[in-house]
Amino acid sequence: MKKSGAILAACLLSVALTACGTAPAAPAGSAEPAGSGSAPVEPAAPAGSAEPSSGSGSSAWADDPNTRVYRDCSITVLDYSLHKDRDGDLALRVTYRFQNNSQSRASFSTTVIPSAYQGDSEEPLAYATPAEADPEYSAMLTQLDPQESILCAGYFKLCSADSPVELEVKDLLDSSAEALRCTLDIAGLTVEEAVPEVEN
Repeated sequence: MKKSGAILAACLLSVALTACGTAPAAPAGSAEPAGSGSAPVEPAAPAGSAEPSSGSGSSAWADDPNTRVYRDCSITVLDYSLHKDRDGDLALRVTYRFQNNSQSRASFSTTVIPSAYQGDSEEPLAYATPAEADPEYSAMLTQLDPQESILCAGYFKLCSADSPVELEVKDLLDSSAEALRCTLDIAGLTVEEAVPEVEN
């Protein structure tokens, strides 16, 4: 009797823990702010959010399409917005969370390489420099100790303010690793005047 009671208690505990760990689904039709897009928690993302490109990712990443764990780092695409760059041209700002998973100091810029494509061109969009000081842009060069993480931002010069951008982040140290790919829908986003300040 005690044995069957223990088994029953273990089953109930397992069900309760499973229920507590389930993330709620994003509400249908939820809207993004007009000035920026954000990466979804769920694969089925509302319009204006980062979405995984078709054919990218494996079933292991189905629960978090905007994250890749590489051999030496983890990368998550958090959000994106439109800005004017230093030359006055339209630029896409993409925010990443970078974690150093290696055994030595490393930075975003020495571990991964982001690229962006727009339209039918096979040429990647040129990198852009922000018009104003942006601490997260500078953070791409910050050397982190093992297991430390940081928010980084990269800028790309856009060809159009309407067509989607295909973002790709590759592991610089492991060419066989599958790249993180997502589609950024920029149509309808407004150009932001200033870069958000980093929260402490």
